[in-house]
Amino acid sequence: MTDSPLCNRQVRVVKRAAGIPTPDVFELVSAPIPACADGSVIVRVVVAAVDPAMRGWLSRERNYLTVEDGAVMRAEAIGEIIESRNPEWHVGEVVYGVFGWQQYAAARPDDLYWRIDPGFAPAEVWLGTLGLNGLTAWIGLLQVGRPRPGETVLVSTAAGAVGSVVAGLARARGLRCIGITQGAAKLLRCRETLGCAHAIDYTGADLPGAIAAACPGGIDVFFDNTAGAIADAVFPVLNRGARVIQCGSVAVPTWLPVPSGPRRERDMIVKRLSWQGFVVLDHRDAFPEALGDLKRLFAAGMLDAETEILDGLEAAPGALHYLYSGHNRGRLCVRP
Repeated sequence: MTDSPLCNRQVRVVKRAAGIPTPDVFELVSAPIPACADGSVIVRVVVAAVDPAMRGWLSRERNYLTVEDGAVMRAEAIGEIIESRNPEWHVGEVVYGVFGWQQYAAARPDDLYWRIDPGFAPAEVWLGTLGLNGLTAWIGLLQVGRPRPGETVLVSTAAGAVGSVVAGLARARGLRCIGITQGAAKLLRCRETLGCAHAIDYTGADLPGAIAAACPGGIDVFFDNTAGAIADAVFPVLNRGARVIQCGSVAVPTWLPVPSGPRRERDMIVKRLSWQGFVVLDHRDAFPEALGDLKRLFAAGMLDAETEILDGLEAAPGALHYLYSGHNRGRLCVRP
């Protein structure tokens, strides 16, 4: 394959994933750069996302979004418009949208989210803290979780792309944040960089005991990115009237068949809990307010934006397996 301007390298899906997607779920191919249709633009991709949600998009199980076999792997990305046949979007503008794991993308208006300012922050920050990751954290915590000053927030995968923003927002709002993560480096980051009052390693011998010890006054808001055994350890510590934001379920290896576990219906009644599923794309009307606040907090140094960039599309097929290993540092993305 060549890196000629006439060549568009792409990562395509070739089969469904059983569990965490492995490199054989994808193929790296070369294709012509797409033609620019009326109303569309051609984008040169600068950096593309690697997200936990991609596992669900590639699974055999029912999900809110699916990437079909043969399609370019869907991914949010930052890119530069190099050709336009749409009067609203201009050549040279740097934009955020759904461009996929490829070097060049033909983007319709629905694929284009908004313009970004590379002078304000690097492209990878717009893809994470100032992108859908940050919006997920802001809307999930503040609008779904509805925290009040002084309350305790617990967030799972606290050192990840969404969890780290949740922790920063909690600190900025005067909340006590407890982070759950894995490994000495991430525990240190949660405490010293993200401002968590406590950081707990979920691989420890007594996770329920560690959570209870870190939250003597209970938990008011649980921002859950994992489900599974971590959530099982959190529920007994939830306060009456606590709010659970179900943002992810990465700790559950498969949903076919549906796994069994502790039943929480009685907790819902006795503790008067609110438990809400959350997909950020359902809340587009809140994006402008959320993005404005995220930019303000980032400029003030109150939000961390650690990013790890994998160079080359060759790294993309193994990126999800790497992400789920927990060894990545902050927001993970690929530079095509």
